[in-house]
Amino acid sequence: MRAEIVRKLESNIPIIARSGEVMYGANYVIWSLENIPDKVKAVVVSRNPPPNFLERLNEIVNKKGLKIPIIFSSKTNMELADLCGRPHSVSALCILDFGNAAISEEDLYE
Repeated sequence: MRAEIVRKLESNIPIIARSGEVMYGANYVIWSLENIPDKVKAVVVSRNPPPNFLERLNEIVNKKGLKIPIIFSSKTNMELADLCGRPHSVSALCILDFGNAAISEEDLYE
């Protein structure tokens, strides 16, 4: 994924968190991909995800044949949490609705 798309998404995460719909945390990302994959628009992964998370993520995406953008953020889990306005670390999140953000699902496929 192009660096400018990642930067644009990262800059819009506060807006997405406030006005859209987001599931926070590696476990909720896995749950969402397994149970409501049609609603997941994108997955954002911090620079320091939990052990085995990426393997599990790839396993689910490949097994289900999902075409969901997975964005590898330049932010750590604490920096991502700060962007989201969360009081705890956020190692991964999935976007279900972009809300009022100046970026859309289509932008992630450029």
